[in-house]
Amino acid sequence: MPKSVYIHIPFCKSKCLYCGFYSKPPNQYDVKKVLNAEIAELKKSSFSKPAQTLYIGGGSPASVGIDSLCEFLSKVVELTGKADEFTVEINPADADENLLVNLKNIGVNRISIGAQSFIQSELDFLGRKYSVEKIDQTIKNAKQAGFNNIGLDLIFAVPGSNLSNWRQTLKKAIQADVQHISAYSLSYEKNTPLEKTKSAGKVKAVDEELDRKMYETVIKELAKAGFEHYEISNFAKPGFKCRHNLTYWKNEYYLGIGPAAASYIGDWRIENISDIEKYVEYIEQNENAAAEKIKISPLEKASQTAVLNLRLIEGIDLKEYQQKTDLDIYKFFGKSIEKNLNLKLLQLKDNRLSLTKQAMPIADSVLCDFAQPD
Repeated sequence: MPKSVYIHIPFCKSKCLYCGFYSKPPNQYDVKKVLNAEIAELKKSSFSKPAQTLYIGGGSPASVGIDSLCEFLSKVVELTGKADEFTVEINPADADENLLVNLKNIGVNRISIGAQSFIQSELDFLGRKYSVEKIDQTIKNAKQAGFNNIGLDLIFAVPGSNLSNWRQTLKKAIQADVQHISAYSLSYEKNTPLEKTKSAGKVKAVDEELDRKMYETVIKELAKAGFEHYEISNFAKPGFKCRHNLTYWKNEYYLGIGPAAASYIGDWRIENISDIEKYVEYIEQNENAAAEKIKISPLEKASQTAVLNLRLIEGIDLKEYQQKTDLDIYKFFGKSIEKNLNLKLLQLKDNRLSLTKQAMPIADSVLCDFAQPD
């Protein structure tokens, strides 16, 4: 059974350009009904209790209101038990001192703050409804509330940005003295406002060379600041890797609750319907809210495990891989391994297969080679 539980609260007040279509304005829905449906789904689900990790994400969980969120989380904890790592995502626009104190009292011990940038013009472009000063205050409030495991999400390669701006954001993030930083290149996901704007020629993406320099800069600067680069886009101070997300990258089982939430249990990958009202309707009728349920074959598991493990800087533990998949990685990916070893994009050391430093900026091209057996 899964030891990790993810709960998706599908609401956000902001209209961010890069967000997909899974986050909706809370004032357009009966929020209490949605949260009650999620509790009902959690009650019917199977997982190891107490959960080892519990992650509350989505658009902006606090957008439902402090009282509603805290009441909901208290009910969740009654069902899951006290998780070793209990994370809640925070949008600075919805965060204040009272919220953070209440979260700490409920048992939340890790906060992930969606800072995105410390450059005001970039925040404005992305549609984030808060200031740089608000980010600073949110971090300060989290520390005052007693949190000593704080993460920041950052985005680089924002249209109009430059290397100087990115260095400034990194400098501010390092000075904030947090324990975890995630840094992602801005993506143009299909059907998002940003992708549509780009397709219409109204936005020009940052060129590949600058994107690469920004990525190389974050690796270099965070290493100097004492962060360990442990996954392609993630960096942590010693002892502060995100255990919940490691569940995904190690391709271990997890339970997803809520509209559009995904689960991986046994040989099945399951995704709930994204339509919020239909999700509530199905749960209230005691029906399954899954939109898709796919049985994973042994070869698919072998591919997925290889791709996800290679995202980790430590790469694939070949002995562990064979125990988990019951397959010999060289039998199915021998050509891909040899090709990337020769190109010096992969390295084999201490029975681990991992990306080289030069492969990091082009990691997707290497991972594609493991998407299916040779």
